[in-house]
Amino acid sequence: MTWVTQEAEVIAPANKGQVQIKACTTKGCGSCSLAGGCGQGLLSGWLAGRTPSLTLHTNLALQPGDTILVGLETTQLNKAALVQFLLPLLTLLGAAMLAELLGITSSSKLSLIALAGLFSGLLLARLFATSNQLKLLHPLSFAALPPANHHRS
Repeated sequence: MTWVTQEAEVIAPANKGQVQIKACTTKGCGSCSLAGGCGQGLLSGWLAGRTPSLTLHTNLALQPGDTILVGLETTQLNKAALVQFLLPLLTLLGAAMLAELLGITSSSKLSLIALAGLFSGLLLARLFATSNQLKLLHPLSFAALPPANHHRS
């Protein structure tokens, strides 16, 4: 099983089996010497200070400031990418084709219907994305990194 991993920092103490975390953005691609010329570096700079927090289920006694390693199975990441990118495109095309079949030929009306299809696909993708597949792999404050079959993102 292959994982895509990311270091994260605990921002709220464990409460009722859940802990709040945020990704560590000061390490990795955003801080290398080529960060200004690559997409990941530009994205890291744009998102600096706006990292969203996530809630994970855990039975470990983690405290704010602890560094942990979280991961997502690559199959789950691939499925999420398909839902997030393909579903809105398919609903946009489906709405446009349906409008065409119904005889709507005005380009402005056709564009509005296609946009409505796009937004409905984005809404559906957001609803599908609510399941939390992210898992706590390792508390880095207490131990070394996991075995070599894990890949850092």
